[in-house]
Amino acid sequence: MFSKFFKHFDAFVAQHSYLAAVTYMLVATTAFSAMSVGVRVLAPELSATEIVTLRNFLTLMLLLPWLQGKKGDHLRTDRLGTLIINGFIAAAGMIAWTYCLTIMPLAHATALSFTAPLFSTLFAVLFLKERIRTRQILALIAGFCGTLIIIRPGAGGFNLGAMLVLLTACAWSVSRLLMKSLGRTESPLRTVFYMNLFMFLVALPFSSRHLAMPSHHTWMALIVIACCSLLMHFAMARAYTLAPVVALMPFEFTRLISTALFAYIMFDEHSDMHTWVGAVIIVASAAIMTRRNTRPPTPAVASA
Repeated sequence: MFSKFFKHFDAFVAQHSYLAAVTYMLVATTAFSAMSVGVRVLAPELSATEIVTLRNFLTLMLLLPWLQGKKGDHLRTDRLGTLIINGFIAAAGMIAWTYCLTIMPLAHATALSFTAPLFSTLFAVLFLKERIRTRQILALIAGFCGTLIIIRPGAGGFNLGAMLVLLTACAWSVSRLLMKSLGRTESPLRTVFYMNLFMFLVALPFSSRHLAMPSHHTWMALIVIACCSLLMHFAMARAYTLAPVVALMPFEFTRLISTALFAYIMFDEHSDMHTWVGAVIIVASAAIMTRRNTRPPTPAVASA
């Protein structure tokens, strides 16, 4: 559905790859913001698990023409186990994230979600034994300090929403590492299909007992969310094939800007200064952490 558009767009900007990458990233971040707004719109009528179930069902339906056109050839894989694990982790993150969007300000949740690259780096160092430089360690500490600025522990008691967003960021970071591994052997469309399939299967048992036929208005909102989901995944994948991650990381911040703008227009939500300051620190830290992947490995920092 979107692949033809991407193909023509790439041909049009073949001589301006960085501009194309930035455009793709802006499209992806705007689609992500639209998804968040869509979830908030549906919150009074559907639970988080119901939204995730129906969203992934519609996403799979949108992918059916691609499956029929390829006669299922692109579904064959030798890494089904990894795809299943990635789907389960992504489902846990998506359910938690969807629930967060129903109970806390959209800009607040979005700002905290920027911690995902920080967790990716932390897990890569702890579990994959990747090497890290002193500057990246300082950036990691600064990023989590930015998280504390947003959460402000002790200011209003235990914040369930903030804790769930951080859980979501952890799930996304693990999924990102798995997708990095899957990217060596699997096509993006295959990975997206299996991820949505297993997210649907995980969420379905938790929503089937209460799931009723949605209204026409709800179906329209769900279709918009599903289309934005596909657009976000494919646009982001295309962006990262045209430019380094570190060059695109600053544009991730536009996700907070567009989300805050949508939230203000549609729900009259206002973002406080703590959210913006913390988000700037987190995004800057994430950019530094991502930059380490574009440089040759260096000896690991000796522990004290």
